[in-house]
Amino acid sequence: MRLVVPFEPGGGTDLTARLIAQKLGERFGQSFVVENRSGAGGNIGTDFVAKAKPDGYTLLWANVAPMSISPHLYKKLPYDPVRDFAPITLATVFSNVIVVRPSMSATPESFMEKAKHEFRDLTYASAGNGSSTHLGVEWLKNLLGAQWVHVPYRGGGPALFAVVSGQVDFYLSSVPAALMDIGNGKLKPIATTGKSRDPALPDVPTIAELGLPNYEVLNWNALVAPAATPRSIIDRLHEVTVEILSSPTLRKHLIEQGAEPAPMTAEDFAEFMKAESVKWAQIVKIVNAKVD
Repeated sequence: MRLVVPFEPGGGTDLTARLIAQKLGERFGQSFVVENRSGAGGNIGTDFVAKAKPDGYTLLWANVAPMSISPHLYKKLPYDPVRDFAPITLATVFSNVIVVRPSMSATPESFMEKAKHEFRDLTYASAGNGSSTHLGVEWLKNLLGAQWVHVPYRGGGPALFAVVSGQVDFYLSSVPAALMDIGNGKLKPIATTGKSRDPALPDVPTIAELGLPNYEVLNWNALVAPAATPRSIIDRLHEVTVEILSSPTLRKHLIEQGAEPAPMTAEDFAEFMKAESVKWAQIVKIVNAKVD
């Protein structure tokens, strides 16, 4: 069995996928391999699973970008997030965090207040065109009147390394991916993107706290299968995945890593997807984003 991650290794989506894949392998008593198929903001790996054999052996660790953002960015997608997939469950939800080089003389307050002046012309990395790490910054840039320059990478891992190595000034990273580099001093956190402070970074303020109360950008991952996968397989995968995500030990581990377990019924997940699509359509319109 394989779990396709539509991004490069090292980002928050990849890290959570490997943890869940290990547990799924233990429960099903067989190898459960994580396969990274990156490119086009997650669209390549997502399309691969959409066209895979619907036998339960190829699953997608779905992400907000290809499932809820891309349909509003691309004139023509090779897949349909609703038609081509059978929802199993939402799995994890996590905030993002703005991280900068430690040498940058920025505090949370000054970074926001001086976005039009001292920090006007910064460069920022993203996990790819059309990713939430791209549009989340474009939305903030629009609200603050900054002139930040976008530098896209092929996933969260390479984007994070670009800041650590000094290639770019900052990145809107997923919290799980950034925690280690924040802890060892390679990155400095500025602000998180949830409505409330992230339990993994309790001393870091939210962007909402810093003067933009309506700003919220959450990342999420979910388990989905090709659309024609038999219902019996979907039900079994749902049952096992929800049990895994509800384990007190795993919940504690995920929360410490900056990801909140969020299992739900397949029907509730389908409704969640609709709401996310509406939200990101509005953000795409606000920032006038276009991707060819």
